[in-house]
Amino acid sequence: MSLLLIGLQSLFAQGKKDYLHVPGPLKFENTFYFLSDSYHPEEYYYKQEYIPKGESADKFISMITIDVLTVDMTVKDVVTKKIEEIKEMQKTDPIVKYELYEQSEKGEYMLDFLLSQTVNGHVQIIEWNLYRYKLYSDQNGKKGVILYAYTMRGYESKTKEFLTKLKENRKKFDDAFGVYKIPAIQINK
Repeated sequence: MSLLLIGLQSLFAQGKKDYLHVPGPLKFENTFYFLSDSYHPEEYYYKQEYIPKGESADKFISMITIDVLTVDMTVKDVVTKKIEEIKEMQKTDPIVKYELYEQSEKGEYMLDFLLSQTVNGHVQIIEWNLYRYKLYSDQNGKKGVILYAYTMRGYESKTKEFLTKLKENRKKFDDAFGVYKIPAIQINK
């Protein structure tokens, strides 16, 4: 890794705790993602967000998120719970759609879904997510589930352009994310 990237990483991660001990920056589709926020709101839950240089967590174009749940649930149980949430969203958001892919040889699932935020009948945000779920086990044998997520957004007047580009590139992103090497996780309390 170049010194420039090491310097940028420390600048972006300043004041953020790397709970998951993930070396960064992360790279996906020729874009580098730097740790922007980290959370540990419950004893069993860790979350880290990564965004490209120049973007902000409240109005990003793309983001990578890593969640670790140290719970006694199967990967399928966690995926099923998320699908239930998405189905509930479908009742009020006509844009919400999802597809589930099972990668049985890896014991993983990938959930591809689209949702929106509307204010006074006008779409403000279109958000597309790829969630990749896999089993987590640490060096002490503690088990759980890793959620590795890639999110892209289109805002306000650019939502139609966003959907057009998504339609053209969705399969490419699905394929690339499905084989992306998820970084090793080591929880650092």
